[in-house]
Amino acid sequence: MLKLFFHLLTLAGQLISTPIYIIHDACGIDKEAYEAPQPRPFSLQMQYLQIENADFKKLPHQSLGLCQSDASLLFTLPLTPQFGLLLSTGYVGVDIHWDHTQPSEEDPKSLLGYATFQDKSYYNYLMFSLGAYTVSLTNWQWSVVFSSFLDPENLEIGYGLYQAVLSGKYQATPQLSAIFGVINETGLHQEKAWPLLGASYKLNDQLTINCIYPLNFSLEYKCTSVCNFGTAYRLTRFRKKLPKNNLSSSEGIFEYQGREIEGNIKLTPWPGSFIKAFYGWSLGKDISLADSHNNQSTSYPFKTSIFFGGSAVVTF
Repeated sequence: MLKLFFHLLTLAGQLISTPIYIIHDACGIDKEAYEAPQPRPFSLQMQYLQIENADFKKLPHQSLGLCQSDASLLFTLPLTPQFGLLLSTGYVGVDIHWDHTQPSEEDPKSLLGYATFQDKSYYNYLMFSLGAYTVSLTNWQWSVVFSSFLDPENLEIGYGLYQAVLSGKYQATPQLSAIFGVINETGLHQEKAWPLLGASYKLNDQLTINCIYPLNFSLEYKCTSVCNFGTAYRLTRFRKKLPKNNLSSSEGIFEYQGREIEGNIKLTPWPGSFIKAFYGWSLGKDISLADSHNNQSTSYPFKTSIFFGGSAVVTF
């Protein structure tokens, strides 16, 4: 039964391809926090994630792991009591750990991925975004945000990713809020769009369920005023252009996709700020290599492994 459960989650994950998105709030600003007597305009968000090496399904003696770290600073600038701007800057970096125990004994074609990430394993983006929000409609919050993810080593349009996020939150009841919107991403010879759809439901004072595609699938239990326990289904994706080298993958495009289940503990020292630690199981997925025009893509699926990490948000 447990094995069937994991297979179903893996299948569901294969239907979801999430954007690179440094999440603030699904709607950009929390109305309750904004209406507080002393609202805090700055939010600093940080995260570290490490996925241990998992064996490839079709590449013997080879395995893949990933470390990701990101940070962002969000500034909320009210222009009127119901309208304002959202400004943010951030950084996201990924280290690809592609290991091989017997590299000298393999067919050269099966060594392409290994050689590619031996040449360069660390990739990063600088993020800049500008948006606006409104809380003028009763029980509604709306925001639109435009973001650019730029390669700090090649500040050219063709090396970046660009996103537009339109989102709305409707507070149907004190316990239930619904999320609507769309995320559009373009760049690296690909354009994709994801619906932003779901709900957050507070069953009682302790238990909250979040099901917001494709950003937040979680269950939170409030055990004290400052401590929460939770579980979540995490989706990991990173897409980047490779550097120029002597390999056949030179200036190609790679994309990592992973699916994870986690348990977590969150400490909230004051409203709007928290520290979270998580540990769980990666369900696997794949990493793909394509040419410079995003054609002739080859996918390398990998198996399961453990993962862990932490995140923090500080408002001031």
